[in-house]
Amino acid sequence: MTDSPCAELARLLLLMTAGLTLLAMLGEIVLMGSLIYAAVPVIKAILLMVLARKVSLLRRWAMVTTIVLASMSLAGFTISSLIGLLPQLDHTVTLTGLITEIALPTTLIVLSARLLAANPRRPKVQVAQ
Repeated sequence: MTDSPCAELARLLLLMTAGLTLLAMLGEIVLMGSLIYAAVPVIKAILLMVLARKVSLLRRWAMVTTIVLASMSLAGFTISSLIGLLPQLDHTVTLTGLITEIALPTTLIVLSARLLAANPRRPKVQVAQ
């Protein structure tokens, strides 16, 4: 792949996130008893696996997409926690939830930002005709 340890760590974390997404999907299917809950997690897992491959190849669009996805994950956790403050609704915060919904996305944002800073955009080469 690449010699960058940050890129390899980001690849590993993206693959781990994809695996955790699929594991959570299986639990939701078992508890809810319907395969309809599989569509979005499968699409997200496929996207994460593609991003893992492209981040390891130092593709800028993959790093930017990783930052956007991780930011959306952090925003979702924040919204869920705020909604959980209502007495009628409950949002249980667990150690696993903190790791997968805060620590993992934050680490991916930092790693992707470092990779973007370390790999500046190269100007396109004009071919003479």
